[in-house]
This record gives sequence, structure tokens and C-alpha cells, in this order.
Amino acid sequence: MNRDDRRFLGNVYEWAQDQGADLTYVDSLGLSLARYRENDDGRICARANQGNVRDGEGYTIYQRFTDRDAATAERILQSEALKTTPLDHKFIGYITDKDYSALSHPDFEFLEQVINRFSVKGEDKQWPLSGDFSSYTYIKNNFIETRSGEKRKPDKDDTQDTTPAPPKTTKPKEITLESLRDDMRKSFMKAMGVENFSSLFDVLFKNKR
Repeated sequence: MNRDDRRFLGNVYEWAQDQGADLTYVDSLGLSLARYRENDDGRICARANQGNVRDGEGYTIYQRFTDRDAATAERILQSEALKTTPLDHKFIGYITDKDYSALSHPDFEFLEQVINRFSVKGEDKQWPLSGDFSSYTYIKNNFIETRSGEKRKPDKDDTQDTTPAPPKTTKPKEITLESLRDDMRKSFMKAMGVENFSSLFDVLFKNKR
């Protein structure tokens, strides 16, 4: 991530902490931004929903946001705050595009709050975080997948959506909210090139000291 990204995330962490928010919401936003930068600002990511991904039965698969997320994404893109937020506008367009981000994206309602706060609209330092973000809520399979009504054999350019599962030799690790939070933060810190949260905060806040 570039210097502006780090400065922006440092400000978001500080604001979210002051507002009593679960910082996992910021972790998720930071991880999405880090992945976007790692992928050459999204340029090397393949666009989904082009009709070339099929399931094992030959049906074409499409993914989209849930209705709630789609409505929030639309509000973000139509908002006045978007015009003046320092968060990269191309990243916002990318992360709210179902063809790139339906399967993985930060919480859109939190993102909307961040954009409102860090814009001309939210220049008042007392701008509150509305809604309940005190505890991070993980929603499994937070997208809608549909498949075409026409069944046909895959073409040579099609991508198969089914992968044989490896044989299980040990009992899988139990997935909990805490384990998901830890995995997300480890991925974010790896993307930032730091080993622990103390180092991460040093990177994010060094320009504020």
C-alpha cells in the first residue's frame, strides 16, 4: 500500500477505536485495500459473471451482492461524500462492483460510514459512527449465486467451478469468529509487511507523531 493508504487507515483506526467499534471492521477494509494494491490496483483480476464459469452439471454460474449490500453500494456510489473522500475512488468503484467483489468485500455499511466521516461532509471531528459496530459479525457466503437455465458442455475457455476436496486425514479446525478475526489480521499484517500489531500501528501512525 502507498503512503496515502497507510495514513488514511491510521486515521480510520483511530476514529473507529474512539467510537468503540470492533477494529476487525477496519482490518477487513485494510485487507481489501491491500489486496487491491497487490493486484496492480485490480488490473490483473479477472472479471466474473462473463458467462464462462460453469458448475459440474454444465450450468453457467453468476454471483452478485445481497440486496442489502447492493443497495448500500449504490448509496455509496451516488453519495456526495464520495466526491471528497481521500479513499481511492477507483478502489471504491472496484470493491462495490459485483463482477470483482461479490465473493469478498468489507462491510459496506461500515465503508459507507467511513466515507461519510472522511469527507467534507464529516469534517466535524465529533462525527459519530451510527449503527452497531461494537462486535464484528461474520456472515458466511454473503453473496447470491445463481445459475443459467441452459445446461451445456463446457467450452475450452470455460472455468470449472468444482474442485475435488482433498481427503480428510485429521479433524478440521473449528471455525469461530475469533479464528476468522485472527486469520484476517494475519493476512493484513502480511500484506503490510509487519509481524505484529505493534509494528502495524507504528507503520500506520508514524506520520501522526
